[in-house]
Amino acid sequence: MEYSDEIIEKLTKLEIFSDFTEKNEENIRILKAICQLLEIQEFEKGATIIKEGDMGDALFILYEGTVQVRRNTPSHEQFAVVNLNASYNVFFGEVALIDKDTRSASVIAIENCRTLRLDGDKFKKLCDKEPFLGYRAIYRIAQRLAVSLRRSNKDMLILYASLLDEVNGA
Repeated sequence: MEYSDEIIEKLTKLEIFSDFTEKNEENIRILKAICQLLEIQEFEKGATIIKEGDMGDALFILYEGTVQVRRNTPSHEQFAVVNLNASYNVFFGEVALIDKDTRSASVIAIENCRTLRLDGDKFKKLCDKEPFLGYRAIYRIAQRLAVSLRRSNKDMLILYASLLDEVNGA
């Protein structure tokens, strides 16, 4: 995909590429290289962008539209986690930039959407050529995963305490 100022602007608003907001020659060069890897994908209302449990190999940037993130309960019933609009500078599937991953949630288009798809293998090859990009992007992904892990640990402790209270008749 050819770069445009609009797409470069969108990239710099994403947490994962936020270290490249300064408009200098080096950052612009790296952002243009990322643009060359992006593929536009369009999804009609109701279409599944990512399906929970599938293997993932790409990051998706929500460029236009609104999606709903859904999770499955242990009894395989779906529940809505959150609705996200492109104006929120949303991306999902970032673990695929590190490793092929099992998708932890489904992402459904709740209106017609346009995404920018970034293939994980192509991104890793670019990072081999641009180590600073790799370092900064992986660092941002690691920060995001650390926040999720802390939240999950806290939730697990609350559930454990509740279970103990229930068992002990409190």
